[in-house]
Amino acid sequence: MTARVSFVARLRGLGLTLPWLAAFALIGSAGALVLLRLSPVSATSPWYLTVNALGLALSFGFATWAVGVRFTRHSWDQLGWRGGGGGAMARRLARGVALGAAMAALAIGLALVWSGATVRVTPEWSRWAIHAGPLAAALLLAALWEELTFRGFPLRLLADAVGPMTAMLLLALGFGVAHAWNPHAGVFGAVNVALAAIWLSFAFFSAGGVALAWGLHFGWNAGLGLLFDAPVSGYTFHVPAVEYQPGARAW
Repeated sequence: MTARVSFVARLRGLGLTLPWLAAFALIGSAGALVLLRLSPVSATSPWYLTVNALGLALSFGFATWAVGVRFTRHSWDQLGWRGGGGGAMARRLARGVALGAAMAALAIGLALVWSGATVRVTPEWSRWAIHAGPLAAALLLAALWEELTFRGFPLRLLADAVGPMTAMLLLALGFGVAHAWNPHAGVFGAVNVALAAIWLSFAFFSAGGVALAWGLHFGWNAGLGLLFDAPVSGYTFHVPAVEYQPGARAW
C-alpha cells in the first residue's frame, strides 16, 4: 500500500512539474530562434557554429533564470551553480575538461587496440589553430547549452518531484532521443548518449555541480574532435593535422 501511495505521489509530482518544464523549453527555444534570426554571421563563416551555440546558451541561461530562479524560487546553488566564486567555478570546469579529455583519449586508445582504428598526423599544423579556435568555442558553448537544457533546472525540478534516480533516467532518455537524428545515429549510439547523460547527471549532483558536468561534456567532445578528429555525436569536423579512421568494429 505504501509503495502504491508513493507511486501515485510521484506521478502527481511529475504532473506538477510539466507546466514549468514546458515554460522553460518554450522560453529557451523562442529566445534561441530570435537570436539566431538576428545573427549577422553567415553559414559559411568558421564562427557560424559558435554564434549559434552562443544564442542557445544565452536563451536557455535566461530561461533558467526566469523559470528556475524567478518563478519557481530555486537558488543558483540548487540549480547546480555551486558557490566559492569565479575561481572555484573555473577549477571545477578545468577538472571536468581534463577528465573528459582523458576519457576521450582512453576511448580512442581502445579503438586503436581492439578495433583497428588509426590516427595519422599530417604536416598541416599551421592550419590547425585556424580551425581549432572557432571549433573549441562552439563545442564549449554547445556543452553549456546542453547542460542547461538537460541538467540544470530540468534535472533539479524533476529530482524534487520524483527523486534523483528517476529524474536522471527520464532526462537520459530525452538526451538520447534528442541525438537520434544526428548523422549516422542508431540504437547503439542513442544508448551510449543516454549513458553519458547519466554520467553527467552524477557530476551535476556532486560538489562540482554544473561546472563539473559542463567541463566533462566539453572535454569529451573536444578530446574527440580537436585532438583526434574523431566524430562527435556523428558529426565530423575535419580538423587539419590529424586524421582518424575508424576500425572494422562498428562499436
